[in-house]
Amino acid sequence: MKTVLAALLVTATATATAFAQPAPEPAAPSEPPPAAPAIATTTAPAPAPSPAAAPAPVATATAPAPAADLTDQDDGWTRPVGRRFLHGFRLGWIYLYNYDKPTRSNGMSLKDEFDLRTPNMLLLGYEGFYRIIGHSWLNVLMVGNVTVAGLEQSKFIPAASGLIGFEFDKSFQLGVGINATPDTESPTHMIAAAGWTPHVGSIQTPVHFFFIPDTERNHRMGATVGMTW
Repeated sequence: MKTVLAALLVTATATATAFAQPAPEPAAPSEPPPAAPAIATTTAPAPAPSPAAAPAPVATATAPAPAADLTDQDDGWTRPVGRRFLHGFRLGWIYLYNYDKPTRSNGMSLKDEFDLRTPNMLLLGYEGFYRIIGHSWLNVLMVGNVTVAGLEQSKFIPAASGLIGFEFDKSFQLGVGINATPDTESPTHMIAAAGWTPHVGSIQTPVHFFFIPDTERNHRMGATVGMTW
């Protein structure tokens, strides 16, 4: 019994002592550590976007221009005007009708008056013509030529002719015009001519026949061949 009472007393004393001691002071709040100095950082500007590369040009094969039609260049209006004028030399033969008959006004013949040995004479000449294109089977021609006859007989008998005519299907020609010679009695005559002009590459080779009527029956006829370019 005494022991129990002693234990209770000791317990009560300890409790009272505990309540009698002052409560501990709360600890002062600790200061936050100083903030670390901020490091200034410079933001690099974003690189400017590179311009879009232009697409590489696509090589396009250019088709070659079609070759000009040689026919159109030679005979069409696309041909330069100067090239419509063609020219070339002529070689030929001429025959005099009734050259030994007294058909002249003085009672003489051509043979006696001009001292000719034969009615057949060599003919040399040069001719030029201008072609007016018809864009079809018919063209118009204007022709001029000069010739010299009698050289093989040591004679120089010049003549000049001018004709207008037609060209059919680019090959056959027909024309009429005037022929002039230095003959005081009959200086001018009519002339009619016809012929064919085949092509040899870019060169033309005309073959023509002509007839020159005369009221005194001293007709003349002949033929020429040559080259035109």
